[in-house]
Amino acid sequence: MLRTSYATVYAFAVAFGLSLILTPVVRWFARKTKAMCYPNIHSVHRKPIPYLGGVAIYLASVIAMLVFPPNDSVALNSVIIGGFIILAVGVIDDLYELTPLWKFLGQCVSAGAVIWLGLSISFVTNPFTGAVRLLGAFAIPLTLLWVISFENLVNFSDGLDGLAAGVTGITALVMVFAAAKAGAGGITTAAAALAGSVFGFLPFNFHPASIFMGDAGAMYIGLALAVLSVQGLAKSAVFMSILVPLLTLMVPISDAAFAVIRRSLAGTSFARKDHDHLHHRLLELGMGQRQAVLIIYAVSIGFGILGMISSFVPVTQGGPIAGLAILGLLAVAYKAGLLTISVKKKHKGHESHHG
Repeated sequence: MLRTSYATVYAFAVAFGLSLILTPVVRWFARKTKAMCYPNIHSVHRKPIPYLGGVAIYLASVIAMLVFPPNDSVALNSVIIGGFIILAVGVIDDLYELTPLWKFLGQCVSAGAVIWLGLSISFVTNPFTGAVRLLGAFAIPLTLLWVISFENLVNFSDGLDGLAAGVTGITALVMVFAAAKAGAGGITTAAAALAGSVFGFLPFNFHPASIFMGDAGAMYIGLALAVLSVQGLAKSAVFMSILVPLLTLMVPISDAAFAVIRRSLAGTSFARKDHDHLHHRLLELGMGQRQAVLIIYAVSIGFGILGMISSFVPVTQGGPIAGLAILGLLAVAYKAGLLTISVKKKHKGHESHHG
């Protein structure tokens, strides 16, 4: 156990250090090759910013995982191979802007690859009785949906400098503790490596950002979180521990859900960008980018702690804790006007990178 703890700390440190070194190198390469995110009406930045930050995150995390491999070959292979596929899809999208259909097909290929490598939500545990129920034919479609949802969720949340990086870094770090507590130590080094790579990238991505992770980085992190949550937490002795990443990501999850509701009520496409996300509302309240992002970090940490508490107490207590937290977030969202449909707004340069 002590050896595993040391390996987890070392994996985080190696990934963090590599990310600090590799990110400026990738930034230089992106500038040289004109792999830049140019300003448009949806941009918060007013000058070209290099893309390809996701490449540094991928390399740093994967190298650290290879040096300190998790005790789970499915998790390791899935993150490396599936991660490379979705990273490549994201790089192409960042540089040439794929259509939503082609991007979705790329996500399906990456999710299909990790399923082929052995990732599967093949059973669920009744938290009240402990009985295991096999999912049979539903296992593959459910796993496919899980992976693609995480890929899109992180990509969707990449709206302000440092926002997606910070929230996902917090999520990966909380997963380290949750996995250790749930007896799923097999994935702790991998989660620590992912957290270290993201936090090593964050100094270059925090406002004012000098590099973006792009769709490549966002979708890779999403896939990695999906894989580790299934291989570690969902299959652990404490099944309710799966609440930990879900609650830690509750801000982007709820923001995405509200956006789907808004766009459905407005009769517009789900893929259509708007300026009614939580971070836009915070900016409209007069907050700066840093302040808005730090507030969302704080909320994510709070939900992560709630997730830990609700997962490791009896279900009769944990369920209500999680439920009350979600209801509280819904109330805040309603008060902030996230569920309203804006007819027309004036934007003062506070737009997201990706929408």
